[in-house]
Amino acid sequence: MDVRTKDVAAVGRRVAAHQDAALERLVRPSTTDRLQAIYRKEAALSLNAGAAPLSRRLGVALAAACVAASVLWFVLFRPGDPLTYRVAGAPGAVGRWVAADASQVGLDFSDGSRVDLAPGTRARVTEVGPRGASVLLERGSLHVRVVHRDDTRWVVAGGPFEVHVIGTEFDVTWNTEAEELTVSMITGRVRILGPCVDPSGRAVAAPEATRLTCAAPRPVAPQASSPAPDPEAIPSARPPAPLPSPSPSAAGSAPALAPAPPSLGSPRARAGEPLADSPAERWRAHLAAGKLGEALADVELLGIDTVLGRASGAELVDLGSAARLSRKPSVAARFYEAARQRFAGSDAAAAAAYHLGRMAFDGRGAWAEAERWFAVYLAERPRGALAPEALGRSIECARNLQLRARASELAARYLAAYPNGAHAGLAATLVHGAD
Repeated sequence: MDVRTKDVAAVGRRVAAHQDAALERLVRPSTTDRLQAIYRKEAALSLNAGAAPLSRRLGVALAAACVAASVLWFVLFRPGDPLTYRVAGAPGAVGRWVAADASQVGLDFSDGSRVDLAPGTRARVTEVGPRGASVLLERGSLHVRVVHRDDTRWVVAGGPFEVHVIGTEFDVTWNTEAEELTVSMITGRVRILGPCVDPSGRAVAAPEATRLTCAAPRPVAPQASSPAPDPEAIPSARPPAPLPSPSPSAAGSAPALAPAPPSLGSPRARAGEPLADSPAERWRAHLAAGKLGEALADVELLGIDTVLGRASGAELVDLGSAARLSRKPSVAARFYEAARQRFAGSDAAAAAAYHLGRMAFDGRGAWAEAERWFAVYLAERPRGALAPEALGRSIECARNLQLRARASELAARYLAAYPNGAHAGLAATLVHGAD
């Protein structure tokens, strides 16, 4: 080993000696203290090892409880899928008219409920939900059987009336000409709401039947003939029966009467009275008896132009409806327009506006024209018997025209006025932007 290597080794030994001396001067714990420290460390490790699984078990239990609660809420409170229905075995579409012409047509719903349309009936399903449906009866009769459930929400609307159903079987008829609703209960009970019914509604239970109308009694139309002769020229009033031939003395003393112009008929005959022989006399009696087709045929024989200028407002509206139901829209429009021109501001004129809108809506799908006529009715009769239907159809027109702001505005008006109406479901979807 050379001198340089020996010097390095000597330096290393001296450094090691100094380090050993420094370590000897440090205070070191006793053996007992070191053992106790080891015991404490082992105990702490053992405690932590037991606590970790416990916290994990609590977390798993809490998560499981949350999942169970979520599943329970979903099962009990989820809205569910809306009902579906079939029309004579084919899938039904909400809003599409269903007409029963010569035979009965059935609507079968997925909850087991069924609605049968009698021949001559026209109706449509305006809304379906998980708890029921809304059916709008335009005319005719329905046989309704709704499966009972505690949360069922079924509505059958006819004119201004709404029949609210929980679970029952009944027959309902809406007479468009008399504006009259008839409900005959078979089982269960219903509640009928409408503008001329008590605000709480009218309850009807089996086996009761009820008939409701909001229409005011129609005044008897005066005889549309020449002005009445001077009473002084006629000694006494004569009955409507044929008059006997005057005596020669009477003929010489009384002034001769000028021949009367052709008459449109006597005042409306009451239902059940014998009908006169000529069309000029028959059409009013047929109209009063609800025989619209016969009344229209008589008017066509007599001459539509003649009747347009002399019939009352109510008669013009009835004849318009007779022509509309006979699928003669151009003739119907003439009667309705005459009612509006000759009786402006009257109930008949307002009803004519509504029916003109309905013809544009149902017959041609002319949504803009239909909404204009419905708006006319609502402006003239904002609380009229046909206001709920006019406003509801206005919503459909605006939606079909893709006028979303207008549809939403009309829907808000509808919900404020008729929160349980036949169009309430559609209105709610538009107000909340879901459509």
